[in-house]
Amino acid sequence: MQKSATQQTFIDAPLHEVWDLIGDPNRHPEWWPEVLDVECADLRQGCRYRGVVKGFLGAEEHDLLLTRLEDCREVSIYCGGTGVTTRFVLTEAQGGTFVEGYFGVEPESVGMKVFSAVAGRRFLRGWLERSLENLKSAAEAQRAAA
Repeated sequence: MQKSATQQTFIDAPLHEVWDLIGDPNRHPEWWPEVLDVECADLRQGCRYRGVVKGFLGAEEHDLLLTRLEDCREVSIYCGGTGVTTRFVLTEAQGGTFVEGYFGVEPESVGMKVFSAVAGRRFLRGWLERSLENLKSAAEAQRAAA
């Protein structure tokens, strides 16, 4: 059973500045809650990279797949260990950027299936909300500093 959350936000920063934060996984620790470290040497659609996230019992390393990377438009990432798919779609709007975020999970392990059934949608919605808030703050702070 898939659980998912979708949310939109407007960021008062040009599309390319928001894309710089979203489109390069190496910059995800700057704004994405729970993401502690990323190692992505070969940035292209279809590449695999290492990500370290804050888990329930401490830092957890994950193998991530960049399933979609459309310059200044869309990025989608799949985590095989958790079954989580994340997607951000960007649209230029009134001098800023409209961002639609989607987090979904199709759990494969028994533990993730139980977690998903009990708190999946609520967890995804909260994580997505914090992610978009942090992205907005990081992009607008980056713009103010420039």
